Amino acid sequence: MVDITEISAVVAAAGIVVGVVYYILDLRHNTRAREMEICRLVSSDYTSEQGCQRYATMMTLQWKDLNDFMQKYGVLGSNLEMFGKWASQFAAWEIMGLLLKNKIIKAEEIHELSGYVAIPAWEKYKDIIQGLRNYIYGKNMYSNAEFFAQEMLRISIEKDASFKDKLEAYIKRLKA
Repeated sequence: MVDITEISAVVAAAGIVVGVVYYILDLRHNTRAREMEICRLVSSDYTSEQGCQRYATMMTLQWKDLNDFMQKYGVLGSNLEMFGKWASQFAAWEIMGLLLKNKIIKAEEIHELSGYVAIPAWEKYKDIIQGLRNYIYGKNMYSNAEFFAQEMLRISIEKDASFKDKLEAYIKRLKA
């Protein structure tokens, strides 16, 4: 016959197992909710009307070379408003790249929240950024933004193999 002590030990053990399972499920739920909130926060800036206008403006800037770019849009250039537009956008992508590297957010989710717009921007500005890296800021300037754009490119190609051809056509138009 089973005595009361054994029954209470089994009930206590079952209570502990249930508590641990509940804790794990709650922890997973809270982690997921935190990830979604971070995604919402980091994407809300560049998906806002102001963010879309900033992106559109930075994508219309024109320059001949690094010196021309620096005179027109550099930190000491003649148009600090335009410096603020492109630099703040790359700073936002820098943050997202860092969050991706640290596995705080998922690349696929940020891609779905318009993260893919970093791809053509990176293609347009990569020679300028490389020039700035060589000129003064070092190899780490916007390295997380570059990582972010590369991750968005990887996902875009995985989702649509024809994206690579579209990107190559875009790059040819940029260089024309």
